[in-house]
Amino acid sequence: MNRRVVLGLAALCMGAGVFSASAPAQAAAYPDKPVTIYIGFSAGGPTDMVGRLLAEKLGQKFGQSFIVENRAGASGAVAANLVRKRAPDGYTLMLGSSSTLSIIPYIQKGIEYDAIRDFTPIALVASYPYYLVVPADSKFKNFSDLIAYGREKDSRLSFASAGTGAVNHLAAEWLKSETHINAMHVPYKGDSAAVTDLIAGRVDFALLAGVVALPQVRAGKLRILASASSSPDKGVQGVMVIGQKEIPGYAAEPWNGLMGPAGMPKEIVATLNTAVNQIMSDPEVKAKLLKLDEYPYSSTPEQFKQYIQDQSSRWEGIIKKSHIVIE
Repeated sequence: MNRRVVLGLAALCMGAGVFSASAPAQAAAYPDKPVTIYIGFSAGGPTDMVGRLLAEKLGQKFGQSFIVENRAGASGAVAANLVRKRAPDGYTLMLGSSSTLSIIPYIQKGIEYDAIRDFTPIALVASYPYYLVVPADSKFKNFSDLIAYGREKDSRLSFASAGTGAVNHLAAEWLKSETHINAMHVPYKGDSAAVTDLIAGRVDFALLAGVVALPQVRAGKLRILASASSSPDKGVQGVMVIGQKEIPGYAAEPWNGLMGPAGMPKEIVATLNTAVNQIMSDPEVKAKLLKLDEYPYSSTPEQFKQYIQDQSSRWEGIIKKSHIVIE
């Protein structure tokens, strides 16, 4: 009996040892099947370009497929609602954006998700500055020209955006509020449509991402008056930075960050966070992003969460001051 008890206890101990050894191995095995990254915007835009580069590099790093799925609609809300309902196992992720997480919940009625409660922040990925641009033949040769005209009693300025509630819409409303100019908002379905009318002179100005604006600037069809970058180190060098010269604190930089459904295991979040930070610090990736006028981030999940809260507070104030609502 004593021998059988000893053998039995030994077997239990061995089993426990196997179990405890396998637990970390299982966690370390992530991902062991394809991962889907949802993007709430159409293919070819800034968020999609960054998402596809990130997915490619994550796939190389983990030796597993990271598949991009575009689910455009409602400034990313369609994708957000889809992702928040999925299992928090790390196999359904989202490349969140500033509009999806820090604007739409405060501007559009009927939004069902909360940017903090319903998602797990993993890592900030990249951001890009807007440029204040005008048609190449515009009478406004610099930022001061535009503002001086916009302050005139009978001025009829107009500005284009990617749609009501888009980051470049709110950025222009912020500019209007701070400079006291008169300017009428002309919303479009995306930046591409806005650019066509801007080049043609049917609208006076717009705040556009470099990936959209800079090719037209190089082609001689648009002219940059200023940058809405948070730092003179970002964006086209030699361009006046609004927040540095004219409006202290002014910055309009749409951003992206990797997220998952609420309740993801901390081990998987840590694994993905480390991978994203390593990818964003890779010189090859930095060079590719720079060609898109994008700038990489490095962050902890906690820093990303705080960033969402800070950005939300900023844009919520502008939304309320401008009385913007999407039914």
